[in-house]
Amino acid sequence: MEIKMVNINANLVKEPELMNFEREGEEIAVVNFTLVKNYGEGKEYYDCSAYGEKAEVAKDFEKGDLLHVFGYFKERQYNGKTYKNFVVKSYNKIENKNKKEEISEEE
Repeated sequence: MEIKMVNINANLVKEPELMNFEREGEEIAVVNFTLVKNYGEGKEYYDCSAYGEKAEVAKDFEKGDLLHVFGYFKERQYNGKTYKNFVVKSYNKIENKNKKEEISEEE
């Protein structure tokens, strides 16, 4: 099965949740967060996860931040329900250009 890689720009719904889990005797960091993208009157939500070193990047993210994420959707079945999660391969915060200009003008 071929994985389709996707780019998404959306806002962080709340602060990311950083935790660890163990797989095959190895401690792995994971960060879970939700993004929202507004489409006129509609909204689309994305449940996202980043693993390992990528999880540490999210420590500086705050509610409302605009993020660019790159990765793929992964579906899994649990108790008869299908869950869709976005697995993050890379991501970064998109800085507000106007905020940067205001800071530059004050200096």
